[in-house]
Amino acid sequence: MNKIKKDEQIGSENQPYFKLFRPEIFDLIPKTTKRLLDIGCAEGVLANEARKKYDLEIAVGIELNENAAKVARTKLDKVLVGDIENMNLDFSERYFDCIICADILEHLKDPWKVLSYLKNILDNDGTVIISLPNLRHIVPVLKIIFNRFEYTDSGILDRTHLRFFTLHTMKKMIDECGFRIESINSNKSISYKFRLINFLSFGLFTPFSIYQYIFLLKKKEK
Repeated sequence: MNKIKKDEQIGSENQPYFKLFRPEIFDLIPKTTKRLLDIGCAEGVLANEARKKYDLEIAVGIELNENAAKVARTKLDKVLVGDIENMNLDFSERYFDCIICADILEHLKDPWKVLSYLKNILDNDGTVIISLPNLRHIVPVLKIIFNRFEYTDSGILDRTHLRFFTLHTMKKMIDECGFRIESINSNKSISYKFRLINFLSFGLFTPFSIYQYIFLLKKKEK
């Protein structure tokens, strides 16, 4: 498993969510991609870079925030505004060859339903890239142990998160929705305290320092 090291939580004040460029996501986009869908595209930074680098035929974004979507429209071919769970999407079967759901599924009431639907509009050889926060990170674990499970403005316990996952339940959802995992990457806390604890524990503490998993998915073979 590759480790992508980050000092800051995704969506912190120092890295505003709507303007984020996610290199660890971008690097997973297949070079052969021609039709890209970015769900939760924010201001379209990521999809726009892919459009330029890979000469995409079409780059489509879906974004809940109207102001961010307005900016994204200046960069992408098409941007839809709304909640993915309440939208009637007019895409034909197997239309996209790459779909991105970066930090999206944990905000949904039924991520299983959405992920299953995406399989229908994904090419048979297409790719889905998803990222999910890890509830097994030491910070929320300690908060639970000490009876301090409180929501925050960003991070794993973001107050807008409706679903929480560990690596086991992430894999279970992916399997139930008809996908197979091609690769798993991760973002982890790398402050000196985490490095020291990992060293002293001979690496046994590592799973508790991971705050986000990133998956590259393919459709299961029938």
